Amino acid sequence: MYAKLAALMCMQCGSCIASCPSYVATGDPRYSPAGRLSLLRSRTPEDVLCELFSMCSMCKRCAYACPLGIDVAEVTRQVRDALVKCGFVRGRVLPYVARVVENFLRRGNNMGMPQEVVVLALHAIVKKIERERGEAPQVFVCTDSGYVDAYTQQDAGAPRRPALLFPSSSDIFEFEDALKGYIYLLGRLGLDTVVSARVADTANYGYYLSESCMHKIAEMYIEEIERARPALVVFGECGHGWHVFTRLVVPSISRPALHVHQLLHRAVFKGTLKLRRVELAQPVVYMDPCNYSRSCIPLVTEPRALLKELAGRYVEMWRDPKESVCCFGGGGLIAPAMLDIAAKYWRAAYGNFDAGTVVRPCATCKAQLKRVFAVIGARARVTGIAELLYAAAE
Repeated sequence: MYAKLAALMCMQCGSCIASCPSYVATGDPRYSPAGRLSLLRSRTPEDVLCELFSMCSMCKRCAYACPLGIDVAEVTRQVRDALVKCGFVRGRVLPYVARVVENFLRRGNNMGMPQEVVVLALHAIVKKIERERGEAPQVFVCTDSGYVDAYTQQDAGAPRRPALLFPSSSDIFEFEDALKGYIYLLGRLGLDTVVSARVADTANYGYYLSESCMHKIAEMYIEEIERARPALVVFGECGHGWHVFTRLVVPSISRPALHVHQLLHRAVFKGTLKLRRVELAQPVVYMDPCNYSRSCIPLVTEPRALLKELAGRYVEMWRDPKESVCCFGGGGLIAPAMLDIAAKYWRAAYGNFDAGTVVRPCATCKAQLKRVFAVIGARARVTGIAELLYAAAE
């Protein structure tokens, strides 16, 4: 078991401590990677382990600071899995994660939306695109009973060139400009957008809870892809979702799959998609989501190239993408009960940080930073790449 091996290998050198968001937020060494591994070597009660490993954002930053490359995010996965099997789903984080996972397993999305709500929400989005762009894109919703035209909300035949899009459920209600961007730009590329009402979310919170839940959700993606048989699978802006999707889903499907950044990067630099510059409040700061910069398939070149086309110039938050710091929403720490700790972390890490525009293309990151910035009084607008692409597309 990796967790046991990591605990035995850790030399307690302390190289990881300052890299850990939980330690920066609390100042308590027990919440550092080395502190967690030290407690694994002792007879620590399950309720204490539950608290300490609930506070891990699973950002993997410690693995790059450790001389031995010990990845405490993977240790956290295994410890949480063991705790869940023993019934220790307690504290401010794990019960929240468990509810999100239950929603997904029951309804196919983290918010627990029934299929009818997904259809209505996409209808509203298509109508807004029509008002803003002068025409309605072709959007199909795949339901239990077949395809529904999102514009008319009537039954429809199979799409001609379907692109099965997995957005974030928060894109549907909180960051609708991102969803408008996905849909409008896929239409510009000659693709019919298909959203599955059965699996309408990018995020796999099973990754934060247990091995079995992570695999169950991954299987839901695989089943839906094989059912829809699209020409292309398009994955929206979600960091940890991308990490799990590329590990478990992509190797198991027969259809080509791309992140929306990869698809649109190719289109822009082949000249298929034309962009104009957008006016953004300065300075524009780019922040890598953790799982884009430290994932099994990194996503660092494409969003930067697109942002340069959109904004002309921007500021890098870190010298190296692998140094990127968690928004303090990963690992389930976006739980509302953790907002006070997240605000302490941002104050401790960045003091009076402020910017005109913060670009962090991950649904969890955007949701977390929007709330944290409101608490700490930062004026920056938080956005992803998809929203900006929607505004910039000619």
